Amino acid sequence: MFVPPMIQVIEDDLVTCHIITALLRRMQYSYCEAHTGEEAMEQLRTRPIDLVIMDMVLPDIHGLELLERKHRLPAVSDVPVLCCTAEADIETVEAAMGLGAIDFVKKPIVLPVFSARISRAMELAPARWESGSDATGQPHRSYARTAQPMLVIASHVLRELDDALALTQGPQSTDTSVTISELNAMVTRARGTALNVGAVRTVCQLDRLWHGKGTPQEITDLRAALLIEFTGFDEAIQAEASQPELTVVHA
Repeated sequence: MFVPPMIQVIEDDLVTCHIITALLRRMQYSYCEAHTGEEAMEQLRTRPIDLVIMDMVLPDIHGLELLERKHRLPAVSDVPVLCCTAEADIETVEAAMGLGAIDFVKKPIVLPVFSARISRAMELAPARWESGSDATGQPHRSYARTAQPMLVIASHVLRELDDALALTQGPQSTDTSVTISELNAMVTRARGTALNVGAVRTVCQLDRLWHGKGTPQEITDLRAALLIEFTGFDEAIQAEASQPELTVVHA
């Protein structure tokens, strides 16, 4: 399975945004654009983003504050950030690095240098789907006719888990019959189905955010991550539907 990595471009200057997105298209990355901090946060909460390219000066928020808000979201706190800025002092750079930034690129952008920085940053991005080869490194066959139903089943299992987690929240939580043992079993099942379709990011999120205790924070954080994973699965299902019936994937 191949779903292009998603790069978020947070930039209020339309000319610069166009330059960056044109480069991403040439590099064969998918991307989404945000021109304000609020728009960026909404995308981070709902879309499977693998790398953030961010201007440090936005009309509604400073880059450091936006980085801090992203850093407080466990579901996306490990997503790397590449900062673009016309000027930055050492204090700003150090503060940004402490909040998840991995590199700074000075404006105006020099395309060959910027392209190399993006490629290097993507090497640090969490894997979302497993590679097209098996554990031995050999290519394997992928059948769209069978892969798509498996993705649908895995997505359904994740949604069942989210529904169960929702029952533990709100006024109806005292009437729910879902126990911690049942939730743990559902998480284990969701992890297995996600692993079966190569959804390594989903597996990672389940392992990172669920510790088997079912605390309110644990449930809130996992549900926030699942919201993003639902979108990722929907995109993967659509991608598989557009594939030929039989493809051979090479390492």
